[in-house]
Amino acid sequence: MPRSAAKSEKPDNNDGTRRQILDQTAKLLRMNGYASTSLRDIAAAMGMKAGSLYYYFASKEELAETIMAEGIERVRDGVKKAMAAQPEGADPLDNIAVAIKAHLQALHVSGDYASANIRCFAHVPDEMKLRMRKVRKRYEADWRKLIGTAREAGRLADDVDDDALRYVLFGAMNWTLEWLRRDNPSPEQLGEMFFRILFNGAARAGGKS
Repeated sequence: MPRSAAKSEKPDNNDGTRRQILDQTAKLLRMNGYASTSLRDIAAAMGMKAGSLYYYFASKEELAETIMAEGIERVRDGVKKAMAAQPEGADPLDNIAVAIKAHLQALHVSGDYASANIRCFAHVPDEMKLRMRKVRKRYEADWRKLIGTAREAGRLADDVDDDALRYVLFGAMNWTLEWLRRDNPSPEQLGEMFFRILFNGAARAGGKS
């Protein structure tokens, strides 16, 4: 169905159906990936006919892109709120520690959405991938600024590459979606641990016991 037709027939969404479709699709994308999730699967999860989805979304691509972009923006918003609460002139490393914890907290609160973005990015159509890269770059720019401020303040070792540090941080934080369980450390505890490992080391203080 053409996008224009889908929009013209879209009903009132105050009943939350649109959000329910997004939530169900995010779960399916997280579990099955992009290629293995069909509109028929989504409709079955919603208990509706596949054609009824077109009242809310023009295509699977639109659904997936909405979810993936929201997954990034939810995490970005969480980090921005945490940083806004930091006192002016705070130690740049303290800001990074706060950002790590905020990223992990937001990541796991919006787990299906964030995980769908990470899992599906490599498999979506090229046009969508280009648009999603722009969304990702906005968030990456926030971290470039955080790390750059620490660099300018002399808080990072000269032989540490800023881009490598950012990639290590993102890899460590985002991979927790695959292994973190309820009986593991909380996102806040994990954030403190990650910061200590990456910026202070994991070795026992004072050498051998």
